[in-house]
Amino acid sequence: MQTAVAIQLDMPKDMAEAWLASLRAELRLGMTQHWYDDRYRTVPEGFRSKRILDDYPALAGHKRTIGALKAALDANQ
Repeated sequence: MQTAVAIQLDMPKDMAEAWLASLRAELRLGMTQHWYDDRYRTVPEGFRSKRILDDYPALAGHKRTIGALKAALDANQ
């Protein structure tokens, strides 16, 4: 059984934007690192990202955090 973890962070907007940029860069690097692995060679491109995110929970966490940060920044404008 999976349990969810909720985190609430308060930080200045410039710090949140910097963290968002860092997370995006790390996600892009991680996806690029695995994209051409033999393990995913036969996975169609349209499904490859999801398969990589399923196999690497840290990258999936980056993606979810990016979404939450972006939503918070958009709501604060």
